Amino acid sequence: MKEVYIEDIADALEETFDTWEQFLNKETGEIVSLPNSDNDCVDFEEYEELADEIEFSDNYVRLPNQYDINEYKIMEAFAEEREDGRLFRALNGRKPFRHFKDAINNIGIAEEYYKFRYLAFCDIATEWCEDNKIPYKHKQKS
Repeated sequence: MKEVYIEDIADALEETFDTWEQFLNKETGEIVSLPNSDNDCVDFEEYEELADEIEFSDNYVRLPNQYDINEYKIMEAFAEEREDGRLFRALNGRKPFRHFKDAINNIGIAEEYYKFRYLAFCDIATEWCEDNKIPYKHKQKS
């Protein structure tokens, strides 16, 4: 089993879409994407070989999807840490994702939020690796 970088998993989590699933090949460390049945914009025949390989091999593990990640909870945690009523108001009501994004941009803390979010993705990646017994390490900071 190949050791993976937490940051590579976190980067993949940032690219999570609701009509795609991502898988880690435990032997190579490669992350591959596969359209799910809700994706009507893709020719599934193009991915048939990969789908068969994933289905009939023990080498692949599905990465967390957008529902596993639950970005709303990440936004809530950030709002709680900042103790800023504007962020809580943005999360309540219609279109909380859009209003939260607008709020962090208007307040001038978007960069701070995206760092917080990325660290949350790293935590999710670490927990996922541990749950799936995937050896991992962190990249050297330069």
